[in-house]
Amino acid sequence: MRLVLPTKEMSAGMILSNMLIISLLLALLLSDVVSASPHKKIKAFFQGTCGSVEPNLCNQVCHDITGGGFICDCLDGYKLAADGHDCVVDTNWRRVEQGLPQPIESKDGGRQLQTEDNLSKNQGPVITDGGSRGSQGLKLRAGDLPEPVELGATSGGADNDVIIHSLDMKAGLEPPQALYQLREGGNEKKDDTPELSNNVWPEEDFPATGSMEDDVVEPPVLSMSPCKGIACLNNGTCVVEDGYARCDCPLGYTGSYCEQDQDIRFPRFRGTGYLALPVLQDGYKEFAVALEFRPEAKNGLLLFSSEFEDARKDFFAITLSNGFIEFRFDCGTGSALLISPEPVMMGKWNQLVLSRNENRGSLQLNGGDVVEGTAQGAYTRITLRQNLFIGGYSKMAAITGRVNTAKTFVGCVQHLIINGYRYDFRKGGLVGDSEFGINVGECSEGLCDAVVCHNGGTCQAKTADTHVCLCPLGFHGDMCEKETAVRIPRFNGHSHVEFQGLGRTVLVFTELEAVIKPEVPDGLILYNGYTHDRKGDFISLSLREGHVEFTFDLGTGPAVIRSPSALQLHRWHVVRASRTGLEGVLQVNEGPEVKGQSQGAYTQLTLLQNLFLGGHSNFDHTSKHANLSSSFVGCIQKIVVNKRPLAILEDGVDGRNIEPCQHPCAGEPCMNSGDCLADGEVYQCSCPVGYTNTNCEDKMERLPTKPMFSGSSYLSYTDKNIVKRVTGKKMDLQLYIKPKGVNGLLFWSGQELTWNGMEQITNNFDYVALGFVDGSLQLRYNLGSGEAFIGYNDSRLFDGQWHFIRVQRDNQDAYMEVDMREVVEGSAPGTYTMLNTNRMVYLGGMPDVAKMTGRRFTSNYEGCVKDMLLATDFDVKLLQHSHSGRNVVQCRKRL
Repeated sequence: MRLVLPTKEMSAGMILSNMLIISLLLALLLSDVVSASPHKKIKAFFQGTCGSVEPNLCNQVCHDITGGGFICDCLDGYKLAADGHDCVVDTNWRRVEQGLPQPIESKDGGRQLQTEDNLSKNQGPVITDGGSRGSQGLKLRAGDLPEPVELGATSGGADNDVIIHSLDMKAGLEPPQALYQLREGGNEKKDDTPELSNNVWPEEDFPATGSMEDDVVEPPVLSMSPCKGIACLNNGTCVVEDGYARCDCPLGYTGSYCEQDQDIRFPRFRGTGYLALPVLQDGYKEFAVALEFRPEAKNGLLLFSSEFEDARKDFFAITLSNGFIEFRFDCGTGSALLISPEPVMMGKWNQLVLSRNENRGSLQLNGGDVVEGTAQGAYTRITLRQNLFIGGYSKMAAITGRVNTAKTFVGCVQHLIINGYRYDFRKGGLVGDSEFGINVGECSEGLCDAVVCHNGGTCQAKTADTHVCLCPLGFHGDMCEKETAVRIPRFNGHSHVEFQGLGRTVLVFTELEAVIKPEVPDGLILYNGYTHDRKGDFISLSLREGHVEFTFDLGTGPAVIRSPSALQLHRWHVVRASRTGLEGVLQVNEGPEVKGQSQGAYTQLTLLQNLFLGGHSNFDHTSKHANLSSSFVGCIQKIVVNKRPLAILEDGVDGRNIEPCQHPCAGEPCMNSGDCLADGEVYQCSCPVGYTNTNCEDKMERLPTKPMFSGSSYLSYTDKNIVKRVTGKKMDLQLYIKPKGVNGLLFWSGQELTWNGMEQITNNFDYVALGFVDGSLQLRYNLGSGEAFIGYNDSRLFDGQWHFIRVQRDNQDAYMEVDMREVVEGSAPGTYTMLNTNRMVYLGGMPDVAKMTGRRFTSNYEGCVKDMLLATDFDVKLLQHSHSGRNVVQCRKRL
């Protein structure tokens, strides 16, 4: 019989007919109740069925009524409230033995008291359908339940079986033991945790419609709602799968309630989640995939993308099937299936390489045999409009038939490279490629918990299952336990040295020189940027696939200049790079120059951040156009920026994991306080005054009277008889020179310069200098109010003969005389007439000449000097009067 409820369009006769039918129905129900159970008054009648109306309104028990509709009921010890669906404690009901509502005891001894809190409020309704529904979940015999509950039989199980689904996750209450446990993002079920029925309905949204009175006769089947009372945080969603409740956590969160932040670098999948990457844009004709993964289950979807959500046409998928890799792709007219000949290694890292070119594909697992195959039909292109999914898919049921699995991946993924692009699994934004995901954990979580790095070192995940200690400057080793002097630094792939940045000192012109010995073909050599937001100006030197790349961006697009050939590993190489405006030049060793140009019209380079050598403290702070993600591995012997060498360890303001490079200088071969100067695989010793030979091991029998300077030599003087004849209002310098090099500082006295990193702070300072620049002999001086410049050009100065030079200054005016016949004059601007210095005089050069002279000179003098006279009355004994010096020997007849 079908009951038709009254509507506005029905006639009075039809309404009366329905009322008669309802009356007959109630009479039948009353007779059944009298014969089957104690009389219970019906307070409300609702349309629909217990199973069809979702969510249900009944607080404890729901009964379907034959012929349509349902009513609510309560368990023993409770009674129905006036609204017809809530249950309250029945104070008139007593159990003979205890007099209170009793706890339900499960098979494993777990107990839960039937109270108004945990039955009336926190659990979903018990739903019955007249015994037609099969019993699932926890089953208890009637004898296990407190008396005097009377239970009817349910189909699909033993007589008097009762299904109890309960979950109370409200604050301050723990889940009932052995009944139910909320799983974090799909953790594996406990073996003793019973499965729950899928017949669960939240109670808050059930509509309350209609009202009629009758008795209840159908036996209750208890089934409590698992998600009732669960509040998943951070936009998490409570779901029930295989009878288990859990919070599905969005990307970036984890925990039982999605309450914890989670950064993802090496994603871990538990079989209930997935990670969505951007749509693959360049896979239309072909693609190449390299994937490193560690499986923990033999079945599941690893990688997937398609044209439509249900993969009904174009798609490709990588799946695990009984431990074997299956690669499927369909260009629209039939799919190809490639299966690995060997199974994956469970619980270990596997390397999968596959490719597709038009309708042909190949697959190789762990370096084994290559499997090839061809898709059916004539189409050769794949259109991909859906996200690239890894670890699973958001609509697995829709593609199960196409990918031959309903399961998602369980395990970890370490690397994914497609068409040469290495994906960053972190959440997208300034960094990261992941767009969204569900239940993604971090495989390296907890890796550093038990690691102790010494001497101020910090632990960091190196891969998904290995760590590295980041050691401060001065310490190295696996646990930062070693303290060793470093002559030439080696970078281990997790290293860097940080310097003051170039600032605005390289606006128009930048020149870099690096002497490196790489051990791997990829890594950052040098980087300086403008901001931390991955935008703006930057300059970098790096290795990519063994080639040197010189990259710079002036704000409107990068120039990428690449060496034509790859470097030999474990060999020393000299890299020179420069830019003038937007034009750049790169040269490696003595190879050809390669030129390039940055995009746009900007010509100035501003670098406000610190300069990094050998790596970076945070690659998220590098420009996206630099495309940098790995640090240099190998040794860096020398770095020169705009002719100024960087003292890699002394000038560094911070650094990590710097260790000594294997080189002859590491053994300190130079004796008697000599300095070891590395030159590729070999070295030279710069010996103090009075010592000579390869390792400065021999003391000179006689000091040189006509010293020869090698370009790495100098003599310094502090004798007051010398200093007072150079400073003040007047100076008269006479000497003979035999120059060899066309560049180099010959004579200097001046004030100390102040620097902030690479930026000179002192701009107007007193000095006097004599030296060669591109073959021109230059006299330069500043008395505090501006520079004077006097130059003399004559190639005859480099004929290998001695030449007489005289320099005279009187207040602001000066002249330079060459070989007693040529005279050039000049004058300093302003009104100052006194020369003030730091009371040091240098001959033949000085330490760190570019820095000390403000880049007016960038190298030391190369040649010989004799017979120096000051103020016409003081004959300088070049060696005997010197305070210190380096690498000075007796001049030879032929230079």
